[in-house]
Amino acid sequence: MSRQALRLVRSKSMLDKPKKLRIFAESGPLIALAIAAGMVLDRRQTPPPVREDFSKAPPPEKRETVPERQILVLGDAMADWLAYGLEEAYSEQPDMGVVRKHKTVSGLIRYQPKGDPADWAAAAKGVLAIEKPDAIVVMLGLDDRMPMREPAAEKTDGKSAADNKVDKKDNKKDAKAKPGGKPTGKPDDKPADAELSPGDAPGADQPPVIVPEKRARSPDGVYEFREERWVELYNKKIEEMIGVLRSKGVPVLWVGLPVVRGPKATADTLFLDSLYRDAAGKAGITYVDVWDGFVDEAGRFLQQGPDFEGQIRRLRSYDGVYFTKAGARKLAHYVEREINRLLAARSAPIVLPTEPATPDANALPGQPAPRPLAGPILPLVDSSVGTDQLLGGPGSRPAAVDTLAARVLVKGEPLPAPAGRADDFVWPRREVRREQAKGETPVASASPDGRVPVTASAASLKPKKHRRPSGGQGHLSTVARGMAREPALARSNLW
Repeated sequence: MSRQALRLVRSKSMLDKPKKLRIFAESGPLIALAIAAGMVLDRRQTPPPVREDFSKAPPPEKRETVPERQILVLGDAMADWLAYGLEEAYSEQPDMGVVRKHKTVSGLIRYQPKGDPADWAAAAKGVLAIEKPDAIVVMLGLDDRMPMREPAAEKTDGKSAADNKVDKKDNKKDAKAKPGGKPTGKPDDKPADAELSPGDAPGADQPPVIVPEKRARSPDGVYEFREERWVELYNKKIEEMIGVLRSKGVPVLWVGLPVVRGPKATADTLFLDSLYRDAAGKAGITYVDVWDGFVDEAGRFLQQGPDFEGQIRRLRSYDGVYFTKAGARKLAHYVEREINRLLAARSAPIVLPTEPATPDANALPGQPAPRPLAGPILPLVDSSVGTDQLLGGPGSRPAAVDTLAARVLVKGEPLPAPAGRADDFVWPRREVRREQAKGETPVASASPDGRVPVTASAASLKPKKHRRPSGGQGHLSTVARGMAREPALARSNLW
């Protein structure tokens, strides 16, 4: 190949290199490459989204003064939110304080996975040994929708596990001995219609029936939620918890669970509330029902609604279980009313001052006795009548009635206006402290027995007539001095 051909090949290859590198020099591909690299780096640097925990209420604020009364709140995460709402309710009352003693994930069945205390009754004993509350509020049960194991000491059948196995084998032999091995049933029993959807099934629109399920006793002592034996064991735990709280000798309030989003959760909380209500009624403590405050008119879960002041706010958290700050304040509103009522009933009686045991040495003989510090205590509700007859009935003695009070209050007659007052419309005008209306009896002159003392005659009350001095005007008629002053007196009465 000649030198000239080599030069042409070299020059051609040098021209092709800039074309290949052009993609890195142009703006479009570089921008796309930069965006892709930025997205990769952003994914690596962006932290994963943090899931908000609604089960924990805001922590309590520290107070500068020590409150005179303490409200002890026990329970799970619901009690934590309730305590927060009570703190907000009593924020302007320095004499009221709230003590939180809660465990977020706990219940009457299981207080904690391992260790002591094992249940809330034992935990409450330890709390009450330290705290001195004026009222105790309990709210829990949300985490009790779980199976419960019967303690070995509470088994009533008295059979061991080996005896249960023998009984199980005997039941199997009896089932095999039956012809066909099929369970017997009534010929009138109709099979369920498999083509109907759950919404079209009869009775689908009816509310769930809160009735414990009846099942045979479990051989291993574990019973599912809502079973009849489960209800018996759970009622014992409620009674044990109430007994521990009542031992303190202060008012006890059990707050029911609110509605939880979802049909199954709503039915479960209704079922638990029925158990709490019945147990509280038997034990004689106060049950606070908060269900209606968090449902709509149809009884469904309410995410937003009126707060305790009537303003539309978001009351429940996004998970449909716990509360917002406004919802916690509304929850506490129901409990606050009952607490105030119970504490007012337990308020100390008013101590009246007593008379000194020794007589006053400074008392002068012959002088009236000094006024007592306090008068006699008279009941306002007891009747002074000792008989069983009705007041004013036949045979009862008529009570003494003041004549003036009977005229005004019974007959409705107005009191006569005194002379000179603006509402004195007697004509001719009367002078102040000189003349009384016709038939009028002065109030000050009336005696308690209704008698009226004798007064001066009407003729003596008439104004005297005086003649004008002679001087060319003697032919004019005389005028009464009282009537000559009448216009000025009338003006003074009106202003």
